[in-house]
Amino acid sequence: MLKRIPLRFFFFALAAVLGGPAGAQSDYPNRRIELVVPFPPGGPNDTAARIISPVLSTLLGVPVLAVNRPGLGGAIAADATAKASPDGYTLFYPTNTVLTILPAMQPNDVKDRYADFVAIASTMADFGTVTSRADAPFKTYEEMVSYAKKNPGKLSYGSAGVGTLSSFAVEILKMSVGAEITHVPFQGTGPVKNAILGGHVQLASGGFSSLGPMIKSGDVKALFTTSPRRIASYPDVPTATEKGLPEATINLWMLLAAPTGTPAAVVDKLAGALDKTMKDPGVVAAVENAGMVVDFQGPAATQKMLASERDLVRKVVKQLNIGKQ
Repeated sequence: MLKRIPLRFFFFALAAVLGGPAGAQSDYPNRRIELVVPFPPGGPNDTAARIISPVLSTLLGVPVLAVNRPGLGGAIAADATAKASPDGYTLFYPTNTVLTILPAMQPNDVKDRYADFVAIASTMADFGTVTSRADAPFKTYEEMVSYAKKNPGKLSYGSAGVGTLSSFAVEILKMSVGAEITHVPFQGTGPVKNAILGGHVQLASGGFSSLGPMIKSGDVKALFTTSPRRIASYPDVPTATEKGLPEATINLWMLLAAPTGTPAAVVDKLAGALDKTMKDPGVVAAVENAGMVVDFQGPAATQKMLASERDLVRKVVKQLNIGKQ
C-alpha cells in the first residue's frame, strides 16, 4: 500500500511551479530592465533609446536603462544579448541593419544572428544620407563620382561600422559606378561627424538625425538620401533612386527585440507599453526634434519587415558581390 504523501510536499511542489517561468511572467516586470544599445552615445540609435526609456520606465513601473555596448557594427552587443536569460530583463535595442545587413555582409563562417532574437516592436525611423565636406572639390553626386573615378583611392568615407546601413549605401554606390572609395568604419555615427568635420574623411554616411544639423549649418553637403522620396525638410536633396541607385533605398529603423525563448506574455506586455510610449506627445516631439519619425509596428509586423529586408539585402549583396568573402 502506497504511503500517503505529506500535504506540505504538495504545497512545496506547487510553489515551485508557480515560482518558475509561468509564475515569473505574472508579475513581470519586478526589477530593472536593460536596453542594450549596440552603438556608442551620440548616434540615432542611442538617441532613440534615451527618448523612450523614461516613458517605458513609468509605464512598466521599473527602471529602464539604456546600456551602450558598441563594436563591430553591433555584433558585440548582439552576441552578448543573445546569450542573456530570455526573461525580458535584458533586451536588445538595435537598428534593423544589425539583424539584416550585418549578417549578409560578413564572411560566410560568421554566425547569422537573425534567429537569435524575437521581435517586440519597431519604434522610429531615420532616413539616411551621404554627405561631403563643404570644401570638397565637388558639389553634386555626379561631380563626386567623376572625381572619384579620376582619383582612385583618394576619397574616403566614414560610416557607423561594417555592415551598417551607412556602409551598405556607399558600398552599393561604389559597385554601381565602379569608383574606388576607401571605407573608414567607426563605432557609431557620432565619431563619423567628428571625422568629417576634422577632415579625416571626405564623405560621411549616416542618418539625417545625426548629419542633418551639419547639412543645415553648411558644414557638409548632402549628395543624396536613401529615403524612398524627397524629404520635406530637405527638398533639394535627391533620392538614391533618382541617382540610379534603387538598391540603396533601405533606411534605418530602431526596434526592440528579446533573446529567442522569451515568453509570449512578456513580449506582448513590452509591445503594449511601447505602443503607448510612441503615442506619448512628448516622445513624438522628441523624435521629430531628433530628425526622425515615429514608426510603431507590433511584433508580427516587425518580424515580417525584418524577414523581407533580410531577403532583399541578401539578394543585393549577392548581386553586387559586396561584403561576404
